Amino acid sequence: MSLLVETIKVENGSLLNINFHNERMNRSLFGLFGMRNKPDLEKIIRVPAFAGKGVYKCRVEYDDKATKIEFIPYNIRSVRSLKLIMDDNISYPYKYIKRDNIHKLMEIHGECDEILIIKRGMVTDSSYANVVFRDLEGNWVTPSTYLLPGTRRASLLQKGLITEAIISYKDILKYSEVKLINAMLGMDDTEGIPVENLV
Repeated sequence: MSLLVETIKVENGSLLNINFHNERMNRSLFGLFGMRNKPDLEKIIRVPAFAGKGVYKCRVEYDDKATKIEFIPYNIRSVRSLKLIMDDNISYPYKYIKRDNIHKLMEIHGECDEILIIKRGMVTDSSYANVVFRDLEGNWVTPSTYLLPGTRRASLLQKGLITEAIISYKDILKYSEVKLINAMLGMDDTEGIPVENLV
């Protein structure tokens, strides 16, 4: 079995959304290994001095026996177009390091910057992020048919900044734009991608 991973945003030395990462890690450890004790990432992670300023990606690789932690400087990747990729069998319920099925889909993204995976006619995720769509009233909604429950997604839902909706690929043109969100990317970190750029 592949190792699992949590990617945590570190901003000026602070671990962001750490409670949501703890929740997902502990849910994964219980679901896959039956572990009932709940490790606390805040007690495990020590932010080094060099990550005390700016934005870093804290990458925690783990299973039921071991944990590896590293800090990597973070730069936002520019994504301005998405290729709609159909895959009715894809599954990614846990955040594994090994993602061969998703990497294979990325190989056919063509000239687009990124992919948007459609499963059984329903919008799911990109290769590395959940998605949110802006409706004609200016509200942001996220598909209920996600592949992986992201920590940023959970936080935004809890705060009421986004809502969940059933979104089929036929519904996409009902929206004006889409954004990618994950632990490292918030709603204000990137510009929206016009739905005309989803091909």
